[in-house]
Amino acid sequence: MSPAAEVALASGDDATVAHGAGPVRGRGELALRAFVYLALVVGLSNLLLVESVDRTVLARVRHGIAYLAAAVLSVFRGDVRAADEHVFVGASAVQIVNGCTGFDVGIFLASAMLVFPAPWPVRLRGAAAGFAIALFVNLLRVLSLAVLNEGAASAFHVVHVYVWPALISLVCLATLLVWIRGAQTRDG
Repeated sequence: MSPAAEVALASGDDATVAHGAGPVRGRGELALRAFVYLALVVGLSNLLLVESVDRTVLARVRHGIAYLAAAVLSVFRGDVRAADEHVFVGASAVQIVNGCTGFDVGIFLASAMLVFPAPWPVRLRGAAAGFAIALFVNLLRVLSLAVLNEGAASAFHVVHVYVWPALISLVCLATLLVWIRGAQTRDG
């Protein structure tokens, strides 16, 4: 082991430890990171299912998304309004449910960033930015689905069920890969 790796091991620098670890330690560390990732995803996702969290936090988030989407769409159309968790465009409406908040994909993305071997400030900034990106892309999803539901209801199902989940997954994966490259550049 190089002197720099020994110093890093002694100082506990998480990012350098990953580069200087041997094969056995590397597999154990990877298994621990995978376990922590799963624990974060399962724990935080299940937190979204708790009734009091739904009533006090998620209901406000759903309402906020509906009103924000209606505000954005009203710039382009006059027949847009929001009511509770619904965005009305013309005579049609889409309802924002818990799977439409973006929190689920934000949790997956932020959790991956939190377990990546990088300095903690980089992880925390990445998780916050990743979560924000997931929420923004989800808002674009809601906007497009509200318009599609009113003007092209036949395409709504395909875009809702197949196109947007793939797009959000690709955006989150790209975000993670760009962040990893940046985290490694700052680290190395």
